[in-house]
Amino acid sequence: MVIGNGFFSDTKEDALREMTERAGCKVVKSNFPTIGNIEIYVSERGDLYGQQRIQGKCLTRTKKPEKTGIGYVARISDKKKEYRIHMVVLIYCAFVLHRWEPDVELEPVNGNIYDVRPQNLRPKQKPIPPEWAERMKARAKVYDSNFAHVCWSVNYLTGYDIQTCKDFAQQAFIYLCTDGFKRVQHCTDIVGLWVKIARFRAFDYMHHVTHRQVYDAIDYMGNRDTDYEFDLFSLLPGEKMQLYTRLYFEGNTPTEIAKEYNVHLGTVSSAVTRSVQYLREYLKKEAV
Repeated sequence: MVIGNGFFSDTKEDALREMTERAGCKVVKSNFPTIGNIEIYVSERGDLYGQQRIQGKCLTRTKKPEKTGIGYVARISDKKKEYRIHMVVLIYCAFVLHRWEPDVELEPVNGNIYDVRPQNLRPKQKPIPPEWAERMKARAKVYDSNFAHVCWSVNYLTGYDIQTCKDFAQQAFIYLCTDGFKRVQHCTDIVGLWVKIARFRAFDYMHHVTHRQVYDAIDYMGNRDTDYEFDLFSLLPGEKMQLYTRLYFEGNTPTEIAKEYNVHLGTVSSAVTRSVQYLREYLKKEAV
């Protein structure tokens, strides 16, 4: 049933087929967080749709992006707030990244800012300062020798697939050689710091996916000296479990923690294992 700028469908599958037919190209659900009961869909060419469930039916409405001097902008709103999102970000996250990364900076391959097709979008190319390249080159052996260790450390804490964990490890290493270099200059354990930052980047991503204000790891890593906006570890039961897990997150091994506090290795290992499982479930259940 067609109504104004939208239509009713019995199922989401029927609605998707109708959107695809209208757009004349592939349409997918956006990674943009659902607002209330409204879900956003985008096409490869920049068509925008909002869908919600009403009395057992799917109501899909066409939304017209706003043409601005910096490209097309989608206006998405609920009763409380209006969001202005660049269409290139919606499309790139949906078709290329397959996850929501609102801060991704993009540029058109052909120079046309109104050509929003996924194949015309790429991360913005920024000039690399010579000192950044020199730092990376100087730490190439550290990277090669410890990359796998950092990846598996992130995998153990978050449960993400190893390819995703590689992304976090790479991002953390690049950060240490670029904007975060000041944190390395006087550090005696670069690998431990690398592990620590990769872990927090992973949990920061999980925080954004679940939309829960757990802590701001980006601020933690680069913009202030205090550790946490919200004490993630206060969620854990027991002071010792909180202590052991905090130290583990900061790059200490269970053996080092056990030696420092004169306790059995098994006590620390068990506490860390249970804490990781607890935090992982706590963060992920919000995404369901």
